Amino acid sequence: MEETNRKRPREDSQESVGLNLARLERSIFCVEPLDDILKVVSDFLYKHLDRPHVEIEAKLGVLIDTRTNQRIKLPVATETVMSLEDDKWFRFESDMKLEQHKHFNEILNKRVSESKAPNYRGAIIEYKHTRETDRFYKVDGAKVRVTTDQQTGEVVADGIVEKKRVANLNIHSPNTRLDFRITISEEIPKSLPEGKHLFERNKDRLSYRHEIWKFDLTQVKGNEQPSRPQPSFYGYRAPERTPELKHELELEFADPKVLLNERKKIERGEPNNYSTVVKVFLNNIRLLAKKAL
Repeated sequence: MEETNRKRPREDSQESVGLNLARLERSIFCVEPLDDILKVVSDFLYKHLDRPHVEIEAKLGVLIDTRTNQRIKLPVATETVMSLEDDKWFRFESDMKLEQHKHFNEILNKRVSESKAPNYRGAIIEYKHTRETDRFYKVDGAKVRVTTDQQTGEVVADGIVEKKRVANLNIHSPNTRLDFRITISEEIPKSLPEGKHLFERNKDRLSYRHEIWKFDLTQVKGNEQPSRPQPSFYGYRAPERTPELKHELELEFADPKVLLNERKKIERGEPNNYSTVVKVFLNNIRLLAKKAL
């Protein structure tokens, strides 16, 4: 009797020769699984997104082990989302060295120039340089920030807010020089406070706008000589004697309603681009981390 189940290696290999490998089906189930980190970030944003004055941003920095005061070391070889339940043993520091700050400035300036070349096919990248002063007041137990233009002295648009931190998601990136933190906050509009402010900080900011994203490269300088040590607000601690100079890079949704609208489509059972938007958000912060010195 002929063995019909016997494999025929030569014929099987010949059947594979004509396959277009670029058009392989995504899996035996014909779908592609959602990237694990993308899913965690998507769910995190989805949970906290539906707020009237939401702010979504990602900052580059370093996750520091509080026990060693060095960058954390985990037995992992790829990006890792840190547990929300076990975050007491590390802290996130967004301050970077001046050389790193200059490096990112050069990279982003180059992209602005490239985007304005006659033969460029992508979206134009806009550039803006601002110098502003933040003054912090305590009003009925809340901390209110008033932002003014250093040149005109006038309060900038949407410049009086109470900023409330809602949630953080920390991501360790062992293959790059920098980690990153995704933060959801609320910036609640307030009236101009009366009385003397608690402390102030000066911001020299380079902003780059690309489609729905805003990249802020900021140098922050604190009070010269506050009368007494001030408490820490929003990751800033006023120095006792000398000015504190920090260099930060953050990526922000220019209009968070874009993502909120996609979430509403999900709730209505409509086709949506929610995961695509979050994926591009992650693409941007990941590529910046990879380009760090």
